Amino acid sequence: MTQTNLTRPQGLSRIDPALRDTAAGLGIVEFLVESLPAEREHVNRVAAERAAAVDATGSDGIAVESRSIAGPDGQQLRLRLYQGQTDSATPLVVYAHGGGFVTGNLDTDHATCVELAREAGCLVVSVDYRLAPEYPCPAALDDVEAGFRYAVQNCADLNADASRVGVMGRDAGAALVAGLAQRMFDEEGPQILVQILHQPMLDSDTTPSRREFQRTPGLNGPAVSRAWGHYLGHASANGQRVPAHRTNLEGLPPTFITCSEIDPCRDEAIDYANRLLHAYVHTELHVVAATFNGFDSVVPDWVVSQENRALHAQTLRRAFTA
Repeated sequence: MTQTNLTRPQGLSRIDPALRDTAAGLGIVEFLVESLPAEREHVNRVAAERAAAVDATGSDGIAVESRSIAGPDGQQLRLRLYQGQTDSATPLVVYAHGGGFVTGNLDTDHATCVELAREAGCLVVSVDYRLAPEYPCPAALDDVEAGFRYAVQNCADLNADASRVGVMGRDAGAALVAGLAQRMFDEEGPQILVQILHQPMLDSDTTPSRREFQRTPGLNGPAVSRAWGHYLGHASANGQRVPAHRTNLEGLPPTFITCSEIDPCRDEAIDYANRLLHAYVHTELHVVAATFNGFDSVVPDWVVSQENRALHAQTLRRAFTA
């Protein structure tokens, strides 16, 4: 681990006191080619520990099932399904985990998926998409689309309702489900009733918040720029690869965006929400004050983290009962 990784994050005084101690201990994300193996190992270990602590089958009553399907390029694609005990068909939510395109797996947002399935009364299908830089775009988006189409096409067997479908993702996962929503509109694919973009990475271009937050906990500006570089590889940034580069946002599904104030991705989330509103898309935006990217994952029991997750579940329930 490099000396930079051990450096205390900056801007802690702007973060809520309830988060500061945790934020100070997070170190700095690098996403350099040479640092990625160690960063992945650390992220996977922490995610596995958090996932193991979740009692999905207890009072939650959520059945968790892993399966593999035929993915793009002839590879196996891993999915994890979360569903409550019910006799009637439930709404479907396809989920893409966070990790800046370069880290993360099905354990990363396991607790979130369990809670979504329970509180929103839906089947959650989490997709273990391929990571960059080994698999640059559009590999991850193709994987998320494959998981989405599989889930929709097999709704009858999955006890899900193909007429009530939503998507959700966190940071890079939010970019992927935003890209999926754009693809489905262009291809006249299955209708998506709502997209939830949590702390989304939506623009490969540098924004004022990315320039400002150079050494923030969770994610920082340089790491976000490197993440996009890994994802794009040798491809140019365009509307098919970067959600914010799409010229016309009309016709996209109703959108719920949550982002953090002390977050390099803040401005692109606000900008995308504003553009959606001007494109006549029903859009709701929440900027969570005095928080950093990923705060709700590392301090899940904090009241604001709980409120944030409750908003996501409430948004799904509202979309599926309209």
